Amino acid sequence: MKMIVLEKLKNLDFIVFGITLILLIFSVINIYSASYHEFSNLYLKQIVFVSFSLLIILTTTFLFDYRWLLSLSFYLYIIGIILLILVKFVGTTILGAKRWINLGFFQLQPSELMKGIMIIFSASYISSSKLPIGLKDFFKLMIFSFIPFLLVYSQPDLGSGIMIVLPVLVIVFLAGFKLRYIFIFLLILLVSSPFIWMHLKDYQKNRILAVLNPEADPKGTAYHVIQSKIAIGSGMLTGKGYLQGSQSKYFFLPEQHTDFIFASIGEEWGFVVSFTLVSLYLVLSLRIFLIGKGTKDNFGKFICYAVASLLAFQSFINIAMNLAIAPVVGVPLPFLSYGGTALLTFSFLIGLVLNIVYINKSQLFQLYSEETGEY
Repeated sequence: MKMIVLEKLKNLDFIVFGITLILLIFSVINIYSASYHEFSNLYLKQIVFVSFSLLIILTTTFLFDYRWLLSLSFYLYIIGIILLILVKFVGTTILGAKRWINLGFFQLQPSELMKGIMIIFSASYISSSKLPIGLKDFFKLMIFSFIPFLLVYSQPDLGSGIMIVLPVLVIVFLAGFKLRYIFIFLLILLVSSPFIWMHLKDYQKNRILAVLNPEADPKGTAYHVIQSKIAIGSGMLTGKGYLQGSQSKYFFLPEQHTDFIFASIGEEWGFVVSFTLVSLYLVLSLRIFLIGKGTKDNFGKFICYAVASLLAFQSFINIAMNLAIAPVVGVPLPFLSYGGTALLTFSFLIGLVLNIVYINKSQLFQLYSEETGEY
């Protein structure tokens, strides 16, 4: 039994698992600090979410086979779309946004689930197509991507909608889609930007304008980003100390346990820990990307590419909006922000990456053993 466990652990990628574990533990520590003065039991819920996340990671890594998802990807996509439509009819409205389905014991957020589903679906589609990918397949994938984007955007949740589409664009590019077509696609987006601007909601326009000129409305649309900058700046090099953040404790910093958790961390832990966190996200994303690059199976390869890009983009956008260099679009910081569906979805994606490593390493070891006669 001990030998079996050691054999399994030998095929575990400790960099990906280790960084994820650090982020999960750190999330409980900081959500307690960011919320105990307002929500007495939020950190206890986070402990439950983290426990389930670890269970999902380990189960997916060792007791799963990511290749099963190849035949299930389209059905998962349909389930995701059905859940997004259900939100319209039975969803719970919080702060003017209808994004959650109340299951009694849990608030399910289908838009977060759709991020993972779209990664699996697009990786399955591309791995089953002729490479390099052509215009026909590109347009098909864009149609499949924009259906959930529009449903999520209408909740309204522009940030999550963007996060659904971005990883798809990345793996399309990595699948050999011709660069000139990408430039044409970007040119079309640029030309249509006035039309896109006209169809943004007023609060979305105001958030963009708040980044460009926060002093124009410091007590209104720019309030979030100004308070976030004050919190991060006041932390200086080593921070004010754990549980000592004045911006969050005196209710100046809004949503300090979700969208603005990074500002809360910056205030209490300072630049050194904040920079370390940014470095961890960078290392984690690069490590997953390199795992994809070294994976021969195209389905596993494109899953890794998509997961790496989602982690990189979402962490960058969240941190950028905390630093007031990007509009507030309401995307959580992976593994650190409070939120059950997002945490469980990212944990499953990490488990998938670890499963890809585990299965491919196990197969390589088995081949080696058969060729040498050593088992």
